[in-house]
Amino acid sequence: MARGGVMKNGPAPAIPHLGIKPYNWNTECLRGDAQAPGYATSYPQALGLAASFSSELIFKVANATATEVRAKHNYFMSVGNYDDHTGLSCFSPVINIMRHPLWGRNQETYGEDPYLSGLLATAFVKGLQGDHPRYIKANAGCKHFDAHGGPENIPVSRFSFDAKVEERDLRMTFLPQFQACVEAGTYSIMCSYNRVNGIPACANKKLLTDILRSEWGFKGYVVSDEGAIEFIMLAHKYTSSFLDTAIASVNSGCNLELTFNLTNNVFMSIKDAVHLGNITLETVKERLYPLFYTRMRLGEFDPPEMNPYSSLDLSSVQNQEHRDLAVEAAIKSFVLLKNQNHTLPLDIGSIRGKRFGAAAGRPLILLLFNAGPLDISWAQNSIGVHAIMECFFPAQAAGTAIAKILTGSEEANPAGRLPATWPAGMEQVPAMENYTMQGRTYRYYGNQVPLFPFGYGLSYTTFQYTDLVVTPSIQICDTLQLSVQVKNTGIRTGDEVIQVYMSWSNASVPVPRWQLVAVQRVAILLGGSVKVSLLLLPRQRAVWTSHWLLEPGKFYIYVGGQQPFQLTKVPSNVLQTSFTVNGKACPLKTCST
Repeated sequence: MARGGVMKNGPAPAIPHLGIKPYNWNTECLRGDAQAPGYATSYPQALGLAASFSSELIFKVANATATEVRAKHNYFMSVGNYDDHTGLSCFSPVINIMRHPLWGRNQETYGEDPYLSGLLATAFVKGLQGDHPRYIKANAGCKHFDAHGGPENIPVSRFSFDAKVEERDLRMTFLPQFQACVEAGTYSIMCSYNRVNGIPACANKKLLTDILRSEWGFKGYVVSDEGAIEFIMLAHKYTSSFLDTAIASVNSGCNLELTFNLTNNVFMSIKDAVHLGNITLETVKERLYPLFYTRMRLGEFDPPEMNPYSSLDLSSVQNQEHRDLAVEAAIKSFVLLKNQNHTLPLDIGSIRGKRFGAAAGRPLILLLFNAGPLDISWAQNSIGVHAIMECFFPAQAAGTAIAKILTGSEEANPAGRLPATWPAGMEQVPAMENYTMQGRTYRYYGNQVPLFPFGYGLSYTTFQYTDLVVTPSIQICDTLQLSVQVKNTGIRTGDEVIQVYMSWSNASVPVPRWQLVAVQRVAILLGGSVKVSLLLLPRQRAVWTSHWLLEPGKFYIYVGGQQPFQLTKVPSNVLQTSFTVNGKACPLKTCST
């Protein structure tokens, strides 16, 4: 429990008389087998993957990553290497909400929307862990739980920051994607550095026991962020000794301490706490069970021939399939923000004779490599900048993918969509330490007009939406069924990201102005048309009062390739309809779905 990893803090020691070998819990898998010795296929950073709006792509990237993590682990075990990043337990994915454009770890998230983040987290967990009935290929660890994403050091350090969060914001914005992660079967959750309403996350019984385990039924282990448990005392001043800190953290629900290269760290005091009667032996056993169960499901204690993943070797690393996937992932992550006079895709053969403006008669294309939003209004408004492509951090396939997307070769066509709002200026951005959602993200943006809205992205072709069909009237616990026809009306084959938003007309408590409730990325041939059917679950209509509540009334549905009512918009249309929910208000838990 005291050896979560990082140099002297790992590995977890062997137990020779039980035949148990050392194990290192410290592995990163966000976009490939990061930091482990040797080669690894590098996929686009998480925010770029989120821009694909494709759970299928996230699943494939996570599964390929797990293959390489397992293959390298098999090699490390064969030579007795138990150093950092040699294990199978991943501190990934990062599913904190991108709530401020200047936060330094925006790039690691899936953007600003809880539903989309939960959808992609589910795909990552299932892809990484695999579908074998007995063994998992690698185990996921969703982080940072919870209300993370505050200031780095101004006006206060992230190690001591207190996120003061209203219960409704916590429930409707900061927790849903973690619940999705748990329901997907993650084996691990990482508690964060910050306090939540005065209590450090890694000593927060409400988060780690009441919500995570009692409400959601989580059976896995909680690991601290690196150094988070020692900071309970050193930074938060919440406790006065390592002994008191161990007592607070273990009793609140933490299983494993990850620390900054310490050997005599906080959880080394657990033995003293048990002797003093402050932690019961039964509690220690409860915290140990998920750790060893995870190692059991990873196959550590079975003969290798029983585990199909034991046969993976280094030939899986950077194999052609994974390299091709890196190209596919990069192409699908690109977001076309501007395409003046159809500058893109480039026809290389005709550029010399075509006049674009810049006296040289050449097109000026702005490629952006970034995570958080940028102020590029100068380029968006300039007739001298002909196209803008958001590339995020596309990793090893950057050159190949950019060449393909700029020229449209092999039918490459941008279909990425922004997973976060780009403000028009910092006057639209509330202070980072202010944790209210008011004025943040497209769900609570108010009447401000952003530079680029969430879900925005152009294509080299165009689409038209028709025949929206929604069940007009349902009962309080029913699932809503809807379908829509989407036609490729342009000049190229391309992917479209179908976005479904819902708004409340008469909710009894404050709610988002509208929110994403369904999304699907589909390929549509030139001139082709597809019918897409989607479901809206009761929980997506629920509001938080003092519990999740389903209310009757009228709801609006918007379906298109973008948000409704945007000034900066794509050429396709947005369809609108409504449906009515009948019956009396009732707690969500009384419904079967």
